[in-house]
Amino acid sequence: MAPGSIRHRRWYAVALAAALVAAPMPAYAEGSWNSSLGNVRSGFLSRTWHDSNNDGTVTKTVLTGCSRSDDATFHLDVDLRRNRTAAPDVSYGRKSVAACKGGTGTGTWGDQTSGDYFLQFWHHDFGTVSASSVRTTY
Repeated sequence: MAPGSIRHRRWYAVALAAALVAAPMPAYAEGSWNSSLGNVRSGFLSRTWHDSNNDGTVTKTVLTGCSRSDDATFHLDVDLRRNRTAAPDVSYGRKSVAACKGGTGTGTWGDQTSGDYFLQFWHHDFGTVSASSVRTTY
């Protein structure tokens, strides 16, 4: 079969189509939300969301553009918590996101079970903290 023949081109087209069909599709998060923080005190709670656990996507929060009200250095943590009405909330651990002062701070907690979740922000000093962007995917 000559390289430029019609038969060769058809075989190539079929092979390309098969490769595209067999290629793994990218995983998309079940849900996400975007917000910001404006002069919040330590212990501030985010909105609550429901994760139905319909996928294998990890829960991840990315903060950018963080600052403190008096421009001092700060340590900022974000805690993923599961809201339970008849029992105490469950903490999945605090992640340091202080890198958001000069760039991006990310907290990742893995794939969570079905339930209602929220974030709690902690900084270990007086004053308030702001972030121009808070993006959470789950």
